[in-house]
Amino acid sequence: MTGAATPLSVTNRLRVTWDGLWLTAACLVFCSAAIGLIVRGDPVDVGIGLLALLIFGGGGLLAASRVLSRRPILVLDDAGVRLVAPWPRSSAEDTFLAWDDIVLIRACTQAVPHRRGTAGLHYLVFLVGEEADQPFRAPSPWEPRHAVRIRPTWDRSVEEVAAEARRYRPDIGFEDRRLLRDASPPNR
Repeated sequence: MTGAATPLSVTNRLRVTWDGLWLTAACLVFCSAAIGLIVRGDPVDVGIGLLALLIFGGGGLLAASRVLSRRPILVLDDAGVRLVAPWPRSSAEDTFLAWDDIVLIRACTQAVPHRRGTAGLHYLVFLVGEEADQPFRAPSPWEPRHAVRIRPTWDRSVEEVAAEARRYRPDIGFEDRRLLRDASPPNR
């Protein structure tokens, strides 16, 4: 096993989008209204204001935590691969896979219903043991086992991750089964 001097970390970088700007503006408006209700002082208004501040302020922070968090998503080092549990979960919930256990790395797409059609969620899956011999099945977006969701905000490409994995373990296989485009909407 040949290892690099420093581990490879994959993190999210900040990417400003119109959807993100609208979400931020909406959260700020609703939080301002909630603070206005709290300042009024009426017990019903204070209750509603606190609830709105919790929902919109907390929900906005939770949505933004993916790009604001300093925690990496994926770390490759001499010992193996660490799939980092997203914030606010503890680092004790990280999944670690030793290089000797990983038999194949697969990039794949899971089709999910979206706006009268389907959208593709891309994953990087680390297959262990005899999983590579089983029929291909994309991970469920709700239960990705030994998988991380590939996002356009990653600071590294899938190809860079696969190349780095080969530096640590030259015989590891890599399959790219991602769909090049999302599935088309159904005929109506």
